[in-house]
Amino acid sequence: MDGSRWVLTGKQSQQSGVVLGDILDRISGFALANLFWVLLSLPVVTMPAATAGLFATTSPWARGKTGELFHDFFEGMRQCWRKSTLVVLGDLALGGLVLVNLSIFRLMDLPQPLILLSQGVTLFVGLAMLLVNLYLWPLMVLFDLPVSALLSASLHMAFTYPWRSFLLLVAALVPVLFGLVLPAAIVIMVSFSACSLFINWGAWQVIRRYVAAEELVKLEANDRFSFGRKTRG
Repeated sequence: MDGSRWVLTGKQSQQSGVVLGDILDRISGFALANLFWVLLSLPVVTMPAATAGLFATTSPWARGKTGELFHDFFEGMRQCWRKSTLVVLGDLALGGLVLVNLSIFRLMDLPQPLILLSQGVTLFVGLAMLLVNLYLWPLMVLFDLPVSALLSASLHMAFTYPWRSFLLLVAALVPVLFGLVLPAAIVIMVSFSACSLFINWGAWQVIRRYVAAEELVKLEANDRFSFGRKTRG
């Protein structure tokens, strides 16, 4: 009995040290990933790839894994830079159209109900774009699929779970909004990593419902960035 209690106590003490070390590693990795994103986004043209790298880094964390910061970030950039660039270009084009339409409606001499209807449709398109992006980026770093397949899956998830997706969008915007009023040092160390972690965690709760069973086992067991293959339609 005494021996058993001694072994159990020793294991608990060792586990506490491991947990504390994991927490410190996670905090430092969290800040470093955020700093990588800020620095690598400065040239602007590399921002899409840096965003893919950030999502690849926080994706294992959102699934309860430790991840490997340098491997995940830069391998995510390397493997996803084309897709991420296409996604950002598409977002910019659609977002630009939304803003142009909203501006034009104010200048047009149309009945007020028609203007409100047109603006409502335009705002819905803009909101749908944001909701789709909540799944597009996590899917991009989880599965080696063409952009068209990623977009189709993201649309399906966003409109199958609209309220869950909207709440996730609100949660993801909280770190960004806090970043507008907090010191710049906090933004550089926390905001963007927190945003991507929230998105990855919330999106994973939906994505896992669509993943084939054998792929789900692999993803759950994987501690770092690497592609799975497919989701169920």
